[in-house]
Amino acid sequence: MLLLGTCFSLHSQDVPVNTEHFPFVNENLNSINFFNDSIEFYSFFRKFDKLISQGTGKLNIVHFGGSHIQADIWSSRLRDNFNLFINQKQAARGWIYPFKMGLKNSNPSNYQIDYKGKWDGCRAVNYNCYGNIGMNALQTTTYDSSSAFSIQLFESERIDYVFDRVKVFYQQSENSFDIELDSNYTAKQIIIDKQNGYIEFVFDKVMRSVSFKLNKRDSIQTSFTLFGMFCDLDAPGVNYNAIGANGASVPTYLKCNLMEQQIKAIKPDLVIFSVGINDAFAPNFCASCYENNYLSWVQIIKRASPNTAILFTTNTDSYKKNRKGKFIKNQTGIEVKQVMENLSRKVNGGVWDLFSIMGGLGSMEFWVRQGMAAKDRVHLSGSGYKLVGDLMFNAFVLKYLDYLKTPVSKIKHD
Repeated sequence: MLLLGTCFSLHSQDVPVNTEHFPFVNENLNSINFFNDSIEFYSFFRKFDKLISQGTGKLNIVHFGGSHIQADIWSSRLRDNFNLFINQKQAARGWIYPFKMGLKNSNPSNYQIDYKGKWDGCRAVNYNCYGNIGMNALQTTTYDSSSAFSIQLFESERIDYVFDRVKVFYQQSENSFDIELDSNYTAKQIIIDKQNGYIEFVFDKVMRSVSFKLNKRDSIQTSFTLFGMFCDLDAPGVNYNAIGANGASVPTYLKCNLMEQQIKAIKPDLVIFSVGINDAFAPNFCASCYENNYLSWVQIIKRASPNTAILFTTNTDSYKKNRKGKFIKNQTGIEVKQVMENLSRKVNGGVWDLFSIMGGLGSMEFWVRQGMAAKDRVHLSGSGYKLVGDLMFNAFVLKYLDYLKTPVSKIKHD
């Protein structure tokens, strides 16, 4: 209760982030809701509380999505908010993917990828993408052993993102080129984990950039396939891992046969699912199929990390175009909301109902008029995604304050 009082004294309102008020945003609905057992979510809050009260420990959060998350504006806002709340001036960036290598997609603005050599990209969204696919629903391959790449993290407006260790997830086989550091500095430790499919470089200093090169040591080595990188820091904080792919649906992620292996390596305390807007645009949306696909995905996560808490977010409101090219309301947003509530009951997860919070069916039109959403009436603007990140963080903190007030005997079912 002392800590609860401290939280309220730190913030003039009941929420830590002041959000710009829009009459069509239902801030009174801004909460994380449970429809069954919530015990695993409270395990997450125990770790969060330890970070706040003792300044020790680390939280790993994985947030899956489509283009909403690939751009890393919504998720970046949450990453900043979490680390600011626990008073971290430096924090780990977590998972990153080199979208511009071979895929010619834009990277999030908070890191830069430079590379040389020819790289071929493959997106699980496409039917002709096959073979091993990492949990980012992408793979990037080169057949040129002289290829190289580097990553550079940028400081955000509020947090300095750095690392002192990097896990590089790649195709480990006798046919793969070796990967090495390409710089004047050396790693104090190099760990090759064949079971989880990565090589880890551990440094004796905090860094913002690192370069890698490939090495062909044997004639049977013919290629190198990259699945992503995990930039970590040996310090307390929140690793907020944004894993998004443009156009991704739930079946897209079910194609990622390395999902379980890579989730096991990251060990998330919380997985947030924000995949559904592309599913909902299917001509003949099948709610039961959507639900069953999600159940299969959650089973994969739970096999890899049984105690991970699960949070579903409902879709943003959206519009479709009819045959005459006119925008019409996308009714499937209501169906997706019901599916998320069903899933919450079945897997003991939480639901953050963004669809209702942003105003419900037809509300996207108001967001467009206020400059908070794109004219396609599907995506939000940068300001809109930042608002969503702030609203979602406030919902987390309010649920955390509930946790502090809840007797242990009532935690299991709220």
